[in-house]
Amino acid sequence: MSPKIPCSVGILTRNSAATLRRALESVKDFEDIVICDGGSSDDTLVIAQEFGARVVPQPEEAKGPDGRLIDFSKARQASLDAARCDWFLYIDADETISEGLRDEIARITRQAAENPVAYRVPLGIIMDGRVLKYSSNFPGYQTRFFHRKGDARFVKTVHEHVEFAPDVTFGTLQHPWYVYTTMADWQTYTADTAVYRALMSESYKHLSFLQRLFAALGSLKSAFGIMLRTLLIRLRYGGRDAVPLSGEVGRMCDQLLTALGILFPRSSRERATHV
Repeated sequence: MSPKIPCSVGILTRNSAATLRRALESVKDFEDIVICDGGSSDDTLVIAQEFGARVVPQPEEAKGPDGRLIDFSKARQASLDAARCDWFLYIDADETISEGLRDEIARITRQAAENPVAYRVPLGIIMDGRVLKYSSNFPGYQTRFFHRKGDARFVKTVHEHVEFAPDVTFGTLQHPWYVYTTMADWQTYTADTAVYRALMSESYKHLSFLQRLFAALGSLKSAFGIMLRTLLIRLRYGGRDAVPLSGEVGRMCDQLLTALGILFPRSSRERATHV
């Protein structure tokens, strides 16, 4: 039996039994798996135990009155703080890593040198069991794999990401982590992401209007980019192996609505009424 990959994997869960086994199967060769759970009442913890994963609770301050996460960075940080290995990878309970990414991580973690110490990982999308080749957000790099010595800290309540010490060097991996979707998911994308827009809106309400305006311009720029890249993909490749047009339109609408939410943030009471 090959030795385990000397890397911790952090996964957030809350009633994630429907997808967790698939996620854990993809990282079963890793030495340490940390499940940061938000009070699951289904078989999530049973499945975690099957794979030898350790379970830590999501911080209470990261959750709202209904028990759902409202500060994703605090929950991610809890999984990182509980990790036993110096190398760390994080995915969601409804995601997986590719075999190629697993092999890249295994090679890096077993090298004596630790440079770079943080790695950008490309996004992959599997829709109805088929790997898509084209999307407006490809390659969609995120820094999902890194070494502790980079002083990594998760930031932002929604759409969280990792910040590092100023002198950290970055590398880029070739193989993706995968998100899973269906054709039906893309048709309801804008409605399904409303809760994240509401959380994002609230996180900006303490800023001045000028600060919110600059942030909103970033979302408007993203919406324009989605429109332009989608048009180029359709002209060059057609639509068969691409994210459905309904999904790209949903993404564009999400960015436009995000911009509005940043400019005109709602109070917690209004958010609770509308989400």
